Amino acid sequence: MAAVALMTAMSVQAQIPAEVKDILQKCSEKTHRSEGYELDVKLHASAIIASMNGTMKMCKKGDKWYSVMQMKALGHVMYYETGFDGTQTWRYSKAADDDERDTLTITKGALKKKEKFSINLGLDKDYKKAKLKTTDKHYEITFTEPLNKEMPKKSIIRIDKNKYLLHEYETKVSLASVKMTVTRIKYGVNDNVFILDPKKYPNAVVVRK
Repeated sequence: MAAVALMTAMSVQAQIPAEVKDILQKCSEKTHRSEGYELDVKLHASAIIASMNGTMKMCKKGDKWYSVMQMKALGHVMYYETGFDGTQTWRYSKAADDDERDTLTITKGALKKKEKFSINLGLDKDYKKAKLKTTDKHYEITFTEPLNKEMPKKSIIRIDKNKYLLHEYETKVSLASVKMTVTRIKYGVNDNVFILDPKKYPNAVVVRK
């Protein structure tokens, strides 16, 4: 049984080309610095009946992260903040209508992968297969056959060939597709960014889990 398990594991790993792993590793090293990074991202999401466009600012330093997202769809504006300080996660949702209340949800621990609206540079560890395509400016890697149900069935990542910096991330979640295009990256994030301050949300209903 041990031999069969070992052969199965080797078979799975063999379907992720060594070149793909090398590209992702170089991209991760360029991005994940000890001083942290801040990304400005342009968003596009589409489903069966509607599409959305928006922007997101993402900050990450070690295990801590924080994001601010604003999306527009069908004349409505949606605004969210999400953060993880190392022990708890919080989500702030601004009410779309005047007769509703803002919501601040605080949860012990980090969000699961399927709940995050973020960019994953370790996709070679989450999928069984990867196909590499090289264009004039980018490495385009398509991942299929996820190893667990939390991951989308298909993810595509595009990385700058010269700088090894992330350019675009595209995936499908349920009946919706999401594309995130990086427009700016800045290194160095103040630790205060990741600290939850409920006073910033005076009109929000606080929910603790």
